Amino acid sequence: MTIPASWMPAAKMARVICHWSAGRHEASSVDRQHYHLIIEDDGNLVRGDLSIKANEAPIRGNYAAHTLGTNTGSIGVALACMVGAIENPFRAGVAPMTATQWETLIEVVADLCRRYGIEPTPTTVLSHAEVQANLGNRQRGKWDFTRLAFDPDIVGACTIGDRLRMAVGIAMAGGAVRAIEEPAAAETGAPGDMELRGATTAGWLNFRRAPDGEIIGGLPRGTAIAIVDSDDGWYRARTPGGHLGWVSARYVSLT
Repeated sequence: MTIPASWMPAAKMARVICHWSAGRHEASSVDRQHYHLIIEDDGNLVRGDLSIKANEAPIRGNYAAHTLGTNTGSIGVALACMVGAIENPFRAGVAPMTATQWETLIEVVADLCRRYGIEPTPTTVLSHAEVQANLGNRQRGKWDFTRLAFDPDIVGACTIGDRLRMAVGIAMAGGAVRAIEEPAAAETGAPGDMELRGATTAGWLNFRRAPDGEIIGGLPRGTAIAIVDSDDGWYRARTPGGHLGWVSARYVSLT
């Protein structure tokens, strides 16, 4: 997926906020009013009515109003889906989010991050469900995304946001976008009793399959990790989302 250059005008943008439209699988006129980009169920990308630049310094009534109190400097991307959905007990409604939409979202966000110089962190690439916790702006119970309709075993805004940011990091580094069924790391793990705890100190710390091995993602500064093993200057770490991989010990502060 490559977003047309004309859809990404020069502007100073701080973040990308990801939503679902709570509508059907086709972008509606209302969707186009509120979001800069809309992804339909088959991955088709639709441009919103308002330019991304309009949200650089919003003027009343002339910007994409996608996130309460958080529109300045924010690019709004929505998946056209989830009309009639219920969070608990979870029901995806008649237009559930598709895996194709998720994979296209990763590519779209990577394009936007490259264009606007945005490093994917929990405050710069996030879902609507993370805005209140990560940015401190109350959002009236928004839950996109605390569930993924095509993989209902994955639950929670932080877990899904972590997976999104790791996949965006892979795409930005030129790696293939992986389906959610294939975790960004080779395996996941549960907490142990004797683990050390730490936090990453690099602005963007490579997350690897093996010590000094293949880069499979990245962790923003301040990510809390559990250290489950070590090997000559490398830590085997578990992320908040449960991924296991290796990071340079040089850029981890033990807590």
